[in-house]
Amino acid sequence: MRRHVRRGAAFVSLGWLCCGGCEQHVDKPQHGRSEAVSSASQEMSGPSLFSRERLAPALAAARAKTGGKLLRLEIRARELTLQAQDPTAAGAVVELHYRDGKLSEPERATLRGKGQLANNLFDLSEIKLDAIPGLTEQAVQRIDPDAGLVDYVLVRRNLPDTDDVRLRVYVASPRQSGFVEADREGQLL
Repeated sequence: MRRHVRRGAAFVSLGWLCCGGCEQHVDKPQHGRSEAVSSASQEMSGPSLFSRERLAPALAAARAKTGGKLLRLEIRARELTLQAQDPTAAGAVVELHYRDGKLSEPERATLRGKGQLANNLFDLSEIKLDAIPGLTEQAVQRIDPDAGLVDYVLVRRNLPDTDDVRLRVYVASPRQSGFVEADREGQLL
């Protein structure tokens, strides 16, 4: 009998410990992930490059430095990265970064993949890049309007499927991540 009483007391004590650890404290604020991400993004300095007022000067600086023939353009909230044909060396590609209102000096980029460089290049002036802020909003609405955040926007040829230039907006979310694709005019496909 004594053994059963001890074992029963041990189970009751263990139960109280487990339940006591599950209590929520009222004095500590409870935040969901979307609130935490939102407040963290507000703490980052300055407006995002996905906004019209920040994107326009970044693109103007890129156009002035590259001559317009791009291999790839990637836009993140705080950085724009582009790979462009080197105007001083045929068949070579340079990479530039735009951060904090400044465009870096060109660095030689390493080319990967199959295909000819000339087939992958596109003219920056042929793309309706001012559609990007609206596309980012549409992408979040389609993928996860409650907790989705734009990770980055990628502009490049859609090879090998087609030689059309596509704007692809990637959205990250704890529930569902994905992307939407638009044509060079900024129309969702």
